[in-house]
Amino acid sequence: MDKDRVIILCTAWSPDYWETSKEAPYPKRRYTDLPEWKTLASNCPLAGLGVYIKQRIKGRDIDHRDKKFVYLKIKKMKYDRNTGQPYFNFDPIKASETSSKRLLEQLPSLLLFSTIKSEDLLKILKILGEEPPQEWMELITAEKPAKRWRDYVGVRFLELIDRDLGNEEFEDRVAELFKALGFKVTQFGYKVVGEYPDGEIELDEDIIRVYDCKNSHDFVPSAEDRRKLNQYIEDAKNKYKNKKIYGIFVAKSFDSIQTSHLFFPISSLVYLLYKKIALGNAFTLAPFRKIIRKKEYLNQTLIDNEWRER
Repeated sequence: MDKDRVIILCTAWSPDYWETSKEAPYPKRRYTDLPEWKTLASNCPLAGLGVYIKQRIKGRDIDHRDKKFVYLKIKKMKYDRNTGQPYFNFDPIKASETSSKRLLEQLPSLLLFSTIKSEDLLKILKILGEEPPQEWMELITAEKPAKRWRDYVGVRFLELIDRDLGNEEFEDRVAELFKALGFKVTQFGYKVVGEYPDGEIELDEDIIRVYDCKNSHDFVPSAEDRRKLNQYIEDAKNKYKNKKIYGIFVAKSFDSIQTSHLFFPISSLVYLLYKKIALGNAFTLAPFRKIIRKKEYLNQTLIDNEWRER
């Protein structure tokens, strides 16, 4: 249940709320109000609709239902670890030709955030005379085999996404995941005494990447985190004189991305393992050379583009 669902987001906060990129918070709501949250969040980007509603805000009844709903790209979903408050990070793709009121009359229910099967929504849009933009349609139709991608991957690696593991167990399974992907891995971390990275992975014979595990959601490297990783890189350069050295942060998810290092979310690495299984002997680690060179953020869209059947 991922690419075949469309996320419906509603608000009356302002008459142009869905027309600019932002992170939409839903105060006094919990992410668990969306039963399929984990699956959806791990499969972003997703198709969405931004709908204007009638809502009581700060003691006033606000009604923007005459405003046209907007086709959205849901880039990221996260929640506050303490309160459970959900956030949806989105880009607008295109405003529709139809008022939110007409769409709401066709939808089965009115919640501030919900999902609907893509096939059901497409029928509604056809009734309304809508022609969804191609970019939005691609979010629904892209990579259909990935609908069941989690079924391909063992529980041990899925638990990196779904469970709150201890730090040592997290490091062990990250090392195992890199090995399963085909890297030559040397694990350090808690297994050695002194300042060392959590491990090194080797790409071919000329590239070494030192990685640092962060067993947390929405991780943002501090100055100390960056200092340590830079020191690990320098140590590796002294150790491997004729090899290119790069640094990677591996975390459950990241809140912001910096270009100084590589950022690998766990969900993306596990998704890449699915790709290896699905592609069989056509799978190769070669695309990592370009990803390293461009310091690209490893997400599912990038993986689908770089690892696909030729």
